[in-house]
Amino acid sequence: MELTFDKKALEALYLMEKTSNNLFLTGKAGTGKSTLLRQFIAHTQKNIAVLAPTGVAALNVWGSTIHSFFQIPPVVTEKTLKKEAKSQIGNPKFTELDAIVIDEISMVRADLFDHINRYLQIVCKNKKPFGGIQMLLIGDLYQLPPVVRRDEAEFFRQTYASPYFFSSNVVTSGKFTFTFLELETVYRQQDQLFLSFLNAIRTKNLTTTTFDQLNQQVVRTDDWEIAPWEMYLAGKNDVVDRINLQKLEELPGEAQLFLGSLDGVMREHSLPTETELWLKVWAQVMFVVNDPKGRWVNGTLGVITDMKHKSLTVQIFGGEEVQVTPHIWKVSQYVYDEEKKKLEAEEIGSFSQIPLRLAWACTIHKSQGKTFDHVIIDLQGGAFAHGQAYVALSRCKTLKWIKLIAPLDEDSVILDSSVADFILMQKLQTIIALQQEAEILYRSPQWPLERRKITPLFVGEMQYAGQNYLGLKAFCHAEGQELLFSLRRILEVFSLDF
Repeated sequence: MELTFDKKALEALYLMEKTSNNLFLTGKAGTGKSTLLRQFIAHTQKNIAVLAPTGVAALNVWGSTIHSFFQIPPVVTEKTLKKEAKSQIGNPKFTELDAIVIDEISMVRADLFDHINRYLQIVCKNKKPFGGIQMLLIGDLYQLPPVVRRDEAEFFRQTYASPYFFSSNVVTSGKFTFTFLELETVYRQQDQLFLSFLNAIRTKNLTTTTFDQLNQQVVRTDDWEIAPWEMYLAGKNDVVDRINLQKLEELPGEAQLFLGSLDGVMREHSLPTETELWLKVWAQVMFVVNDPKGRWVNGTLGVITDMKHKSLTVQIFGGEEVQVTPHIWKVSQYVYDEEKKKLEAEEIGSFSQIPLRLAWACTIHKSQGKTFDHVIIDLQGGAFAHGQAYVALSRCKTLKWIKLIAPLDEDSVILDSSVADFILMQKLQTIIALQQEAEILYRSPQWPLERRKITPLFVGEMQYAGQNYLGLKAFCHAEGQELLFSLRRILEVFSLDF
């Protein structure tokens, strides 16, 4: 996606490259966060490490997983963390770092964020947060959350206010400060009515009318099938696997096996596609990598028109017919080059395979970051994770190209209130610091929904009738006086001065 960066994106690039400020860069789906990150990685003069919480996310940003970079196991104790960190004291891989980028920060758990902080403090012999290294955090907290297993739920309930990075001790202590910057220009969708629906889903500001309009896209289950160019999005792997296998078996002819090869340190659960990839002519497929020549991007759909031993031909939907040969994904670890005085990525493993996967269906989780023209969304039984409905709907450019297997209702939309509170706090604190005016979308006890022009004065914990709550003190222009607003009743905040 080629973008002309707007004012906020340019400000983000300036903060990342020209300052040592910690940054939390966020924005709705389709606002160009990934494009901006690629721009920074390609042109920065800083010594940086680019990390992500999962293997697939790390491959997408040409980086390393967090656990691999710090050489810590998935489950780590304070004792093992200190032992590993002490063995790395003075290692220039860490001490010569200018900045660490963490992509998909929404999926980084609070305990892991604390581990990173403590590790770097020990290695760098610096008690400042993260050993004084600039932290650049990128992601949308309204999308998919950190994974907390059932056997860990009680630990998190007792230790952290939420599983998100912002509930970590290093953040809540107030020692780790960062600039909050939210990208607002949406490039994926231009349909303003659909954008309003996505905003309503994102913040769970849903009315009966909203549901009625969205549910006009429901299809009768006995009166349709997955058409070419359509992508079926479901929450569960078994549903997706069953659909893809069934559709492949329905095609005539024999399936051909494309066998991928693994070399060095490469974990199978982190691979972008299967090592044993069974394909047929006329199979619907999705590209799982960006093409250097720009013929396709990660998420482009097409159909196989010809297959040979080590290559095949794909007709891209709405585009050209292209020859596809194996792609090599590389896993790297960061090492410090003494001569260059710079951190370098050293290859430690690779995976070679045709950069495709069967694509009549895809999980909502794996669809994050991708754009599809036509989607079928299966949220039967409701969502089971925060942000799931928003991620699914926001993959598409317009509502008219979405089909719903089942009507959406309150159970289809899960919003973690801790995310909403945190984002609102960050927006309001930024507006207060800049002494700006704002508009809030507010659901008051007297009126269903209203917009108010305000000058925010203070945001934080307040008390009413002996009960603590998160609130906003602001001058209300309509009433000409200072008022208190409950944060839980504020659905959106709009700065009027940026």
